[in-house]
Amino acid sequence: MRNNRLLVVLMGVTVLLAACGGSNGSGLNAATAGAASAASSPVAASAPSGASTPQASTQTACRPDGNFTYSGSASQVVANNGQLAVVVVPSLPVANSKNRNMTAPNAPASSQVQQTGGAFTTLASSAAATDCLGLAHGAVSEIQSVGSDVAIGRWNQAMDTDGNTYASQQGVHYAVGTPLSLSATSGTLACTQLIADAVATNDGSAGGTLGTASATLDLGTRTLNNLNLSINLANTQYALTNSQSPLNGVSTTGQLSVQSVVVGHDATQPLVAVGYSATLPNGQGIGGVVVLQCR
Repeated sequence: MRNNRLLVVLMGVTVLLAACGGSNGSGLNAATAGAASAASSPVAASAPSGASTPQASTQTACRPDGNFTYSGSASQVVANNGQLAVVVVPSLPVANSKNRNMTAPNAPASSQVQQTGGAFTTLASSAAATDCLGLAHGAVSEIQSVGSDVAIGRWNQAMDTDGNTYASQQGVHYAVGTPLSLSATSGTLACTQLIADAVATNDGSAGGTLGTASATLDLGTRTLNNLNLSINLANTQYALTNSQSPLNGVSTTGQLSVQSVVVGHDATQPLVAVGYSATLPNGQGIGGVVVLQCR
C-alpha cells in the first residue's frame, strides 16, 4: 500500500512538471528565446518634441559598398549640432544631372559619408531618401580641405547611385563644411580664393582651371557681392561675374548659377563654399567649387 501511495505522488509531480514545461527545460528555453528576440528587435525611441530623428536607414541606396580610388586628402569635417553644410554641383549633361545641385546650409551629418582619407562618397541635402546621392564606384579626385572646417572634391571616372556614368573631365563637385552663423549685422568683408577643384565640362571635353576668385561679403544684406571667377579653358580666358547672390542660397545671373554656404569656426573670418555652373559663350557647359576666405 505504501508503495502504491508513493507511486501516485511521483506521477502527480511528473504531471505538474510537464504542465509547467519543467520536465525538459523547454518552457525556460522558450521564455529565454522570447526575451532574446524582444531584446534584439529594434524599438522605436520616442524623440523629444521638436527634435529631429536621424533617418539614415532610409538612404541605404546612397551608401553602396563600392570600389573607390582617391587623389588627395582632407581632414574629417567637424559637424555643428549634428549638422553639415553641403554644396553639390554636377558637371553632366542636363538630361543626366537630374537637378542634383544641392545647397544645404544645415544638412544631417548622419546622412553624409566621409571616408578615412577625407573623401565624401555620400552626399545629402536632408534626411529624405530622395535627397541623397552616392558614389557607386569610381574615383574621388582633388580632395582638399581647410583644416576641419571644409573639404572639397570631385567624383570622376565613376558611376553614381542615379545610374550616371561619367568620364574624367566630367563629374560631381562637392564642398562640405561646418555650418557657421554670422553674428555681425553691418560692414563688409573681402573674400579671396583659398582652395578650388578643377573646372569640369558637361560633355567630357578637356577641362580647365580656376585661376582666381574674389567677392565681397555684405554682412548687412547677407549677400555675396561682385563675385568674379577667372576661368582658363582650352587656353582661353573667361571672366564670370555675379553681382549679388544670397548667402546659404542660390542665384542665377545670365548663364552663371552660384550656390553658397557659410562655413568655418570663426564668425569674424568666415569661409564661403561656392559652387558654380555656367554656359560659356561657345556653348560649353562648365562647373566647379571654390572656397573663399573672407576678412
